[in-house]
Parts: sequence; structure tokens; C-alpha cells
Amino acid sequence: MLKKLIEFVQSPRLLASLIFSICCSCAEIAGAQISSQNTTPEKATDSSDTKSIASVVISRAMKAPQLQDYIKGEPAQHGVKITDFKQRVPGDGNPISKPTAAYLSYDDAYFYAVFVAKDDPALVRAHIGKREDIDGDDIVILELDTFRDKRHAFTFFVNPYGVQLDAKRTEGFDLDVNFDTQWESEGQLTEDGYVVRIAIPFKSLRYKSADVQTWGVSVGRVISRLGEEAFWPTLTKRVAGLVPQFSEVQIPEKLNVGRNAQLNPFVLARNSKVLDAENLQNPLWQRENKVQGGLDAKWVLGDAAALDITLKPDFSDVDSDDPQIVVGKRYEVLFPEKRPFFLENASFFQTPNPLFFSRRIAQPTAGVRITGRADTWSYGSLLIDDDLNSDTASGKAKIAVARAQTDLRSDWSIGALLTDRRDSLDRETVFGFDTRYQYDDNWIFQAQSARSQKQEQSNLDKTDVKQTDVKQTDAHLNFLEAKHSGKHLEYLAKYVDISNGFANTLAFLPRTDYKQLHQEMKLIQHIEDGDALQRYGIVVNSDWTRNQQNTLQDWVLDAGILLEGSHNSWFEVFSRNSFEKYEGKSFDKRGWFISTGTEWLDWLRVIAEFGVGDAINYTPASGVAAGVGRARSMDLLLSFKPHPQWRIEEKLLWNDLRQDGLVGSSANVFRNTMLRTKLSYQMTRFLGLRLIADYHVLSANPTLSSLTSGKQLNTDFQINYTLSPGTSVIAGYGNRQENLAQIGNPGYLVRTEDLQLRTGRRAFIKLNYLYQF
Repeated sequence: MLKKLIEFVQSPRLLASLIFSICCSCAEIAGAQISSQNTTPEKATDSSDTKSIASVVISRAMKAPQLQDYIKGEPAQHGVKITDFKQRVPGDGNPISKPTAAYLSYDDAYFYAVFVAKDDPALVRAHIGKREDIDGDDIVILELDTFRDKRHAFTFFVNPYGVQLDAKRTEGFDLDVNFDTQWESEGQLTEDGYVVRIAIPFKSLRYKSADVQTWGVSVGRVISRLGEEAFWPTLTKRVAGLVPQFSEVQIPEKLNVGRNAQLNPFVLARNSKVLDAENLQNPLWQRENKVQGGLDAKWVLGDAAALDITLKPDFSDVDSDDPQIVVGKRYEVLFPEKRPFFLENASFFQTPNPLFFSRRIAQPTAGVRITGRADTWSYGSLLIDDDLNSDTASGKAKIAVARAQTDLRSDWSIGALLTDRRDSLDRETVFGFDTRYQYDDNWIFQAQSARSQKQEQSNLDKTDVKQTDVKQTDAHLNFLEAKHSGKHLEYLAKYVDISNGFANTLAFLPRTDYKQLHQEMKLIQHIEDGDALQRYGIVVNSDWTRNQQNTLQDWVLDAGILLEGSHNSWFEVFSRNSFEKYEGKSFDKRGWFISTGTEWLDWLRVIAEFGVGDAINYTPASGVAAGVGRARSMDLLLSFKPHPQWRIEEKLLWNDLRQDGLVGSSANVFRNTMLRTKLSYQMTRFLGLRLIADYHVLSANPTLSSLTSGKQLNTDFQINYTLSPGTSVIAGYGNRQENLAQIGNPGYLVRTEDLQLRTGRRAFIKLNYLYQF
């Protein structure tokens, strides 16, 4: 079966036939929809339970809603009741399959939402996890567009046990799940489903200062086993964007929450001993035993702006990065930011191409940030010192970032970003504009243009005269994007032009000196009332890249089929044809890959990716020219939930490369294996235990590769009590072992077959507490 599918996607005639048939089907459906729209205009829903979508006035709560009141029945003072939930997937516009009601109200300090979700409790998917660990669970959703700008929203997710996740939504960007704020949630399974209560303090939101608050609101429910997402108001996939479709609601009085200031000190006590084994002939043990502290402070100015100050910011170094394959990659791989100070309000500094990537700031000592909204404007600025992100002797750098954006209309915004980094010798400045325009319900266009200037100084000694040589590099970045979203057709086209030498010390731009046209297209057919199979279609992706001299550098064409079903199940198979120029040589490459996943069983989640194809050896041994070989890769994730409080995750990353050896026979260039085992036990929503074991083996052929073979095992045990964002106690112990042996004391290191030497250990305890005024 697998072989036939691969042969299918590699056949241009069969692919063309499938594209033609699906296009015809899509055209017929679209024509039927247009005809229906011309004869029967859609009317707004106004039932006895749900207020008119055009105007909803939120009721003041006489007393704070309690979870038990809704478990027993429906209290008399329940606020605005909403029941008219419609599916977004799988049946766009169909009524929700399970009865659901949401109740909205407010008082002087909180905005409340209570959800009553009917279902068979034995089929509800939920577990007691730490904060934000609700992946794969049933959830309810509350989204608030507090400025009614139809671009931004606060988003709150809660599972049936009350485990919460918060995020910020900005149209045109991925959901920012790094956003954290203070709010309350609780949930309970019942005889006929579950009930969830949400209470959002107005102090945790930003909004206009007005006598009457006009917001955009959406409430939703996800039924995981059915792959169903349903919302009120109807959030159709036939319209691009979510926030523009929110219902308009009013809070008919002025909100006055008083003072709003926060202090968040932390203390970290750490003891560690680590072996620096970069030079096997001269190993160096590094010991550290210290206590350090820091402080984050926030002062909310009015209701729409915030001033943040940090001193010795929290580095969040208690968690390791998730494993990624970096061996055999030509360009830099992204590892996301983890530090709380940079994560909060990071969306204010987002641009289509990330010109500010905070992880580039290595060792900040102090910083200040201001972010806010004023009418149609949003703005943010950041000043910070960096101790280690510099090549100068002093190791000091000053960094400034400023961002401003305005909504000219609800469908058109423009913004500007300035970044500046300077030390005692060098300076980099980047300034850019960007804009986003929603042409109609389906088409969205984005554009970005930036200029950078690098000034690099070097001191030259000529006889007794010391001179300074200054080299200045000016460069540009230009970007255009067109995106179509619809029920049957999804299309994306992006053009990027980045000149050589563009200043990227503060940006995440893995590649410069290129012009690239990238396209993605999906043609999807929906199966009404489908169970196992709900959607199918074809997917075509392509890249075409030239350098600034218009010399072809590479191209890629992926074509395949997509199957999607219930229980969050999918299957994709692609063929890949590509070309790449590397070190003056041209290489043609062919291959195929498969991606699949399912949560058919409530206790098991599986995601797997497999690929086979030609690849270039980017790290050849000395004296060996770069050549093309046959590469294989595998990415496998198994997540077990044998009990609501237990979770076991197994993640395997594996890739290798084979090519002709020095004597002409095929030989391994390298084989790379990364295995992570993660065991979690959550005693309560707030207290949990975690054990992680990371095993990494790299086997490289020294006659073909310059990579160094090695084995490493890292184990990490952690106890975590997190009451809320900013208030936690974390204690842990870590250990690292490598296939090394130390000869003599002091002496040198030699590679061994087994993990013989413990090269690192670390014990720590970290406390932080959020004071609110």
C-alpha cells in the first residue's frame, strides 16, 4: 500500500488528473454556494437563549458565579446565556454535536465565563496536568478582543479539570502561547459531561478607558475525540482570520480596577560541576556554587500601557530545550525563547520576518520595556544591557528596540521597527516598515521592507601610530506575501529578497544573499458526515531561490496527498524533487517523505515522520569534496496517558547519510540518534514531578565527515510547584555522562565505547513570588 501511494505522488499524470478532478468539484461547490447566496441571503441568528450577534450586553453578576451552582442546574442569575455554537471543523457551519452552554457576566473586578458541556463523561478526554499542559484534551475557549480592533485578542483555554493555558492572538501570526497572566479557572466532571468556570481579573487585561466598554468576544469548545471545534459566533473557514468574526459585546459601565503594579523577585541557589571537554588534551573542570537573585517589576499606566523593569532577569535555565535535529543541516535551526521577561508581550515586536529575536541577547543584566495601546496605535520599546553577546574585550553591548503599529482601518495596518546594537567597536542598526491588508473575506496581503547598516571597526598599529579602520555595510530586506483562505482552497505565496551582509545579530535570518519565491497550495474536498475520513486533497509546495546576482541556487517541488479524519488523525505522503548549488557544484536530489498522526485512543497519541532522499554532505572530512549521498530521517513521538495524572512521552529523532567512500563503495557518513524519555506525574494542578532522560549518539566516519563521534546521556529530575505565573518553587537535580575516560589527574581524555565518565552534575532550587498591588 505504501509503495503504491509513493508511486502515485511521483506520477505527474496521476497528480494532474487528481488536481483537475478536485478543481472541478471545488468549482461545482463554489458555484452552488454562490447561487444559494444570490437567492437566499443568510440572516443573523437570534434565539431565545443567545442574544443577537450584532449587539450583546453583558450582565452584571449580583454575586460571583460558583461552579457548584451550575453543576446542580442553572441558577436564576446566570448572566448572558449562549447556546448557538456552530462547528468550524469538521462540518463548517453545522451545529455543535454535543449540547453546550456558555454564561457570560462581570462584576467590579472580574469578567466571568461558565461553560456547561454535555457529553458521556467516560468519553471526555482530560488529565490533571501542569499549567499549559492540555494538549490532546477536550477544552473550552474564551477569546476577548478588548480594543475591538479586529486584529488582537486575549485567548484562554481550560480543560475539564480546570487546567489553564493563556495566549495572545495577532492576526497574521501564530498564536503566542508564551503570554502569561493572572486568572482563575476550575473544572469538574459531572454525570452528563463537565462544567468549567473562568474568572479573568480586569487587572490582567488591557482595554480603552471609556464609559462603556465595547469588545469582541468568542466562546468555543473542542471535542478532541471527534476532531470537532465549535464556536459562537460562527467562525467559518470560508473567511480569512478569526478575530474579525468575533461578536460585538458591551460592558455598560466604566471599569475602575484601581492600582495595578507587580513585583516578581526570584532567588536561585545552584551547585554544579561541569567538564569542558572541547579540548581532549586539556580538559577543564568548571565548578559553581552560588546564590543569585533578580527582580522583574511591572507598573500598568492607565489601563492600556505597561512599564516593565528587570534586574538580573530570570534565565529560566531550569528547563532544557526540546531535542531537534541539527546534524546534517545547512542552515541554523530555531530554538525558542524561554526567559519570562522576553516572552511577555513579545507579540508587540513581531514582524513578518523576525528582525528581533530575543534569544540573541545572551546575558542581560538590566532592562526596561514599555508596551501599550492608544486609540488605533500599539507601541513597544526595549532597552537592555548584554554582558556576553559581544566579541569585544569588555564583553558589553547596548541594545535598543522600538516598535509602533497603527490600524488605518479594521482591514489595514502599518508598522515600523527599529533595532540598534552597539559595543565598543561595532554597531548594527535595522529599520523597517511592514503592512497588512485584508482585501476581502479570503485574501490577505502582507509586505515588509527593511534596511540595515553595519559598522565594524578594527584597530591597526602602524609603527607608532594607532589607526582605526571602519568598514560599513548597507543591506536590504524586501518581502511580499499573498494568502488565500477558504474551505476548499488554501494558497500562500511569499517573495523574500535579502541582500548579502544584512545585519542579523538581533534577527533570526538563517540565510542572506538570496531571492526566493515560496508557494503552498492545498485543494481540499470535504466529506459531509464523515467519520473515519473527513477531508482529503492534494498539497503542492515549491521554492525557487537565486542569489543577488540572479544565479540559481536551489529549487524544491513537493507534491503529495493529504487525508484527515476524526480523532485528530491525518496522513500525508509526498514526493520531493529538488536542486541545490553548494560550493560551486550543482546537485539534483530526489526523495519522498511521509507524515502521519492520530489520537484514536484516548490514552495514546502518535506522530511520525519518515523521509528518504538525496542530501549533501555539508561537513566533509579534510581533503574530501562535498558530495551527495542518500539520507534517511525519522521523527517519532509516542505520548501515553495511562491515568489522568500520569504521562509518558517517548521521542525519537534519527537521521543518517550514506555516500560513496574513498574507494568507491557506499559507506556511512554519519548516523545520528536522539532519544528522549519524559515521565510526568501531576499530584494536583499545581504540584508535579518530572523525570527526563536524553540519550544522544553520533557516529561519524572520519574518512568522509569532519563531525566528531560521541555518546551522551543527560538525566534530569524536577519537583515543580506552580501556583500561578510568577509564583513557583522548583527544585531539581541533573546528571551528564559521556563516553570518555580521564587519564591522569590532571591529564587528558580519551574516547571509549561506553558511558564511563560523569562530566556534569547540577543541583538547584529556585523560588519566585508575584506581589500584586
